[in-house]
Amino acid sequence: MNVIGKLLFLLLLCAATARTSAQDSIVVTEGFYTRPDWTARKAMSTVAVGGVLVGSLVSSYFDWWNGQSTQFHLNNEGWFDDYSLGIDKVGHTFTSYFYFHAFRNLMLWGGFRPATAFWWAAGTTAFFAISIEIGDGFSPYGFSFEDLAANGLGLGYAMLQTRVAFLKNINLKWSYVPADGYRWPPRFTDHYDAHTYWMTFNMHNLLPKQIGTYWPEFLQLAVGYGVDNFASRREFVIGLDFNLGALSVQNQDLLLLTKTVDMFHLPAPAIEFTEGEEAKAYLFYTN
Repeated sequence: MNVIGKLLFLLLLCAATARTSAQDSIVVTEGFYTRPDWTARKAMSTVAVGGVLVGSLVSSYFDWWNGQSTQFHLNNEGWFDDYSLGIDKVGHTFTSYFYFHAFRNLMLWGGFRPATAFWWAAGTTAFFAISIEIGDGFSPYGFSFEDLAANGLGLGYAMLQTRVAFLKNINLKWSYVPADGYRWPPRFTDHYDAHTYWMTFNMHNLLPKQIGTYWPEFLQLAVGYGVDNFASRREFVIGLDFNLGALSVQNQDLLLLTKTVDMFHLPAPAIEFTEGEEAKAYLFYTN
């Protein structure tokens, strides 16, 4: 259920904006973002992070828990053999991954020191994931250790990416295009078929140097997972992804926007493999 906050967060975040070419934000922010005094941008980023957390929890209450209070209980729903064929678990993983990076980038944009942004982003992301599961525990959905573990996986990998340079070449992304159009408030779990979760690979850096130099830096290899026919069939996708991190952006507001958008998979050529069907090729694959 924690995917509810995704759209809320993106809308809030697009009011500000982040990224420089191949440099890590921890390195870039030394002297580039960091401000020793309390600035208006620090206040804005603090309010934004707090607003997203509160807004996501309030939205979860009214969308899922309002009027459905039960005794606290567990829900052992499995991993990739559950009601959604695991797309919800991948969604939990991406949500924590997204929240950590987005919160951290927003705080760096606001002028917080890298260590402060790192630990506050980790703490707020973990708080949100745990709160959602506790809320589910007192609802008909039930507390799911699998969901919480999936959140921990996404958060842990995002944290490692800021410490291990090699992992910056392998990123998680998301695309969401419901067949009946977008709506407000969003009900992401009503449209599992509209989700595709991606793992992208920066082949320019991952290939041996003598080969990688010929691979365009702005293009990446992408592997996606989704479901079809009301979550009754699995889908696997292989295609290309646009690497916005290859852009040389110096404006701090545009940098924040670029970093945020770069966590979403933009339409690009791909081949889709659906269980029980022939492979399909797309010039611009959406979901």
